[in-house]
Amino acid sequence: MADMSGMSGLRVLDLSDNVSGAYAARLLATAGAEVTLVEPTSGSVLRSRPPLLTISDPMRSAAFEYLSAWKRGVALDWSSWAGWEALDRLLDHADIVITTLPASEALTFDQQARAARPSLIHVSATSYGLNGPWAGWRSSDLTDWAAGGYLYITGDPLREPLQGAGPWASYVAGIAAAIGAMAALHARRATGRGQLVDVGAMEVMASAHQWSLVMWSHQGRIKHRANNRHAEAHHPVSLMQVGDGWVCIAAPTQAQWVNLCVALELPEMADDPRFATAGLRFDVAEEIDGRFAPFLMARTRTEVVEHLQGFHVPASAVLSMDEVLEDEQLQARAFWAYPEPLGEGVKMPGMPFELPSSPDSFRAAPELGADTRDVLWDAGLGNGEIASLADAGVIGLSGAGDD
Repeated sequence: MADMSGMSGLRVLDLSDNVSGAYAARLLATAGAEVTLVEPTSGSVLRSRPPLLTISDPMRSAAFEYLSAWKRGVALDWSSWAGWEALDRLLDHADIVITTLPASEALTFDQQARAARPSLIHVSATSYGLNGPWAGWRSSDLTDWAAGGYLYITGDPLREPLQGAGPWASYVAGIAAAIGAMAALHARRATGRGQLVDVGAMEVMASAHQWSLVMWSHQGRIKHRANNRHAEAHHPVSLMQVGDGWVCIAAPTQAQWVNLCVALELPEMADDPRFATAGLRFDVAEEIDGRFAPFLMARTRTEVVEHLQGFHVPASAVLSMDEVLEDEQLQARAFWAYPEPLGEGVKMPGMPFELPSSPDSFRAAPELGADTRDVLWDAGLGNGEIASLADAGVIGLSGAGDD
């Protein structure tokens, strides 16, 4: 087992086939863990998740290439008895295993995997958790957003609810799963025992509501959609138009409000009793925005942001995606990774944090079965056993050194 004083040496098996589990494993990989992706011999379903970078054989999914970076790859059909025995050997050498199985299957897997391995940590990432009346229900990016309450409060108050961009709930659940894995590792230092980490996206999303739930439980008020404004409580915490686009201005505290009024050459607004509190300002947000508009529309995003930052008012330009890709701050932080197999000049988000144990170099997502032979060899299987599994179609072999 790994030395838990650091992430190097930590061995993780990624058996997931959706975003939440795959992202949890990616986070552990970028922290320095050795993560092995175990996918069916036909390939993970994530390999065909849109958008596709190519439509030829082999297809390349942008999501898979991102989520599987820094991982080794094994092609193994563990639905058969021979396949389970091979997976069993891998589990013997693992500290953490991550699954996204349906609730009933996850519980059965947990019993089988951890019965003879009391130190093994099993992270189960699902939409609704492993028990309760919704356990086992089918889900999607949209239902995850809806079940946690965020669909209801997102969008124009006069229109239907809106989903946020992409599988945001799954990524948040992936973060929670990685944190759960690390908490279980911390507990294992003291007890020597692993545990089942049960992560449900619905609970993760509900836990991030801040005061939305308290508004209902203590005031009987339901948080409503407020378009691009911060509903009910604060203004300005919103998007505002400037001469060449949009900026986000956040001045929720009284000191920030006073500084903002001074910065926009409207000091009299700071003393107006109608704007005395954040809640009062929200009630007259249209008037405030109208009075701010002449100053803002006469200036560019860069001018407005630099000016407001000089007055200690939080502000940022709303960047387009091509601007994010070229932004000087991310360049200075060496944030981007460059997956050479995808073509010259291609970049993807790299590590979301920096740790001494993080890998020194980028590793692109593995080809299907690229490391099968090496991983099984490390787990103690001989060449004859590996060849027999390959002949039976239980494993897939590819990559350098494989016939």
